[in-house]
Amino acid sequence: MPLTSWIQKNKIPTLMIAAVVLFTAMKWQGNAKTADGELSAPLKRSVITESVYGIGTVTANKTFQFKPGTINTIHNIFVKEGDTVKYGDRLLELDGGLMVAAPFDGTVTSLPFKVGENVFAQSVIIDVVDLLDRYLVVSLEQRGALRVRRGQSASLSFDGMRDQSFAGKVDSIYSSGNNFLVRINIAELSPHILPGMTADTAIAITEHKDVLLVPVAAIESGKVTVQRPVGKQAIAVTTGIIDGVMAEVTSGDLKEGDRLLIRKGNKK
Repeated sequence: MPLTSWIQKNKIPTLMIAAVVLFTAMKWQGNAKTADGELSAPLKRSVITESVYGIGTVTANKTFQFKPGTINTIHNIFVKEGDTVKYGDRLLELDGGLMVAAPFDGTVTSLPFKVGENVFAQSVIIDVVDLLDRYLVVSLEQRGALRVRRGQSASLSFDGMRDQSFAGKVDSIYSSGNNFLVRINIAELSPHILPGMTADTAIAITEHKDVLLVPVAAIESGKVTVQRPVGKQAIAVTTGIIDGVMAEVTSGDLKEGDRLLIRKGNKK
């Protein structure tokens, strides 16, 4: 018996049939798990940025070390380690009433000698650092350093402050020994971040807007498996920018709203 005749004979309302069809479709769309793995969120167009990554070290712009030119004796010490000093504040008194004063506003970070001790020429007897005037130095591999340019944007995150990121700009790229270094200026940095602390740093190299993105975990040997009403289909794709989690699709039979299979063990 034809299905339409059976429906009419059994007096099944058309609205009920439509509801069943709609429910089945919604259930298929909402089911994110399959026997092979999980389905991705529906694909969408967005912005993706390719970055160069490195570990940066916070560095003070202004540091002061006092080293006497001859053997000397410390007669007075007017500060202690951790003290905040202003420009011109007295720090030490040496032989002959020689006074050592702060050359800028800063913090005393090292004071290794005591009153009455003799110090040899060129021994560092005090360090003063401006803890608020800082920049970042990032060491990169050659491949990454070749792509960095002055003016590129950078994003910084610190261990213990993962919920907060800081923005910076590349100021210069240079070499020191066998190291390739990038100086990044930071407009606003928390006063709790001190010279010597390290940051995970991402320097933005290229940005593409309004492009279709797919999870990197869904790509296997240049193909993705898309779940559609007719079943699973393997589709070859070509990718552009990859940010480590998502990839730009430059060619392939994919569209917004498609859901891709992420096989067990591939999920990141």
